[in-house]
Amino acid sequence: MMNNSPVPWREVFTDEAAHTITGDVKIYDSFPIPQLQTERRVWIYLPKSYNENNRSYPVYYMQDGQNMFDKATSCGCEWGVDETLEQMALEDPALEVIVVAIDHGGDDRNHEYNFTINAEYQFGGKGEAYADFLAQTLKPYIDSHYRTLPEAEHTIIAGSSFGAYVSLYTAIRYPDQFGRVGGFSFVMWHDCGEIIQLIQESSLSPALRVYLSIGELETDNPDFNRAACEHVALTHQTLIASGVPEKQIRFDVIPGGTHNESTWSAQFPEVHRWLMQPSEGYT
Repeated sequence: MMNNSPVPWREVFTDEAAHTITGDVKIYDSFPIPQLQTERRVWIYLPKSYNENNRSYPVYYMQDGQNMFDKATSCGCEWGVDETLEQMALEDPALEVIVVAIDHGGDDRNHEYNFTINAEYQFGGKGEAYADFLAQTLKPYIDSHYRTLPEAEHTIIAGSSFGAYVSLYTAIRYPDQFGRVGGFSFVMWHDCGEIIQLIQESSLSPALRVYLSIGELETDNPDFNRAACEHVALTHQTLIASGVPEKQIRFDVIPGGTHNESTWSAQFPEVHRWLMQPSEGYT
């Protein structure tokens, strides 16, 4: 049975590593994922004013939680979401949010972040169960234990690379729960167009708000980079053709952008401001 109380991060990380966590960050060390018959570390960032009033807040659900707050747990470079949000709160309290960051599954990451199976590279197939976890288990838990704005218009799902891919997939699967998507370095080279077909076959909310980006230098292979940019452009066009207003979709090609946290962390402040803007489809 899960301990219903998260633990302050300093009680989890008692090693000598130089942790870089800022603000009110707590951790569920073993959050159950019944859909995948496993458990995972989940991080909770609470905004600066959370304990000072009775306000309710929008929520981010972010993939690759290891990389969001702490250099010591990241794959080399963190996003710095905590430092960024702490600073932005000083400038504009309306930008305060709760962040729920879910660790990836290590060797299972590529399986869990993809709903189709790539036969050539032998990964994928668990994305549907992972999306079910986010929508059916994690979000209801967070909404019942924290002061959230639970509506889709106030719920952002975000990630990078395959984390961006599964974020968009989850929002398409669960449009009544996730109304905004942050897709950094969105990739779909591996799925033979399945995500495009899913978009075309789905009833998308006209209030959906989607950010998609790709870096100019995602890899050292110019042909791959060109194809990756074309894939994101196709996704952008397909979303519009499927009923999402063009002004509610943003597609950025990042000059000099690479496939790592240093690029994504630099993008995050501006993307956060854009995702927090109201969409006309909500009443």
